[in-house]
Amino acid sequence: MYPAKIGQFTIIEDDVVFGKNVTIGSYCRIMPGTRIGDNTIIMDYVKLMPKTVIGCDCKLDDYVTTSGEVKIGDRIRVKRCTMIGAATEIESDAWIGSCVKTTKIKYPKVIGEEEETIEWIKICKGAMIGSGSLLLAGITIGEGAVVAAGAIVAKDCEPYGIYKSKRAILTGYRNV
Repeated sequence: MYPAKIGQFTIIEDDVVFGKNVTIGSYCRIMPGTRIGDNTIIMDYVKLMPKTVIGCDCKLDDYVTTSGEVKIGDRIRVKRCTMIGAATEIESDAWIGSCVKTTKIKYPKVIGEEEETIEWIKICKGAMIGSGSLLLAGITIGEGAVVAAGAIVAKDCEPYGIYKSKRAILTGYRNV
């Protein structure tokens, strides 16, 4: 491990690796198997579950939570109160607004049925996700695409498209 700045009452468990010049705020919990790249800043009250991988030069604001098996590229900004669910990949140079949520399954499980297969969410390079958006499992946000605040994304978004909500559910309409 390289020297890092770690805030008060932060818990860093075994098998956590972080690069040079990492800053971790107060009251954070970093679970086993987490990897944090160089020059990354993690603000207060952040919880990173096992198997979270964060690239270099990223910033995670207060109250961000991951649910494990999350891959975050380089130069990513994640605003406060965002919940990044398991099976999410965010490529480099993306921007994620406040209170964004991602899910690993599309439909609720019926009691007694087998567990559904997990479908990954992929946010491609340079995409922007507006505050309060919900990204459902199995979708891809194309490179450079912009998703409006409050959108519920149930379908793939094409590269460089601008997507806004229509009747509260993003249906894949493209407005250029």
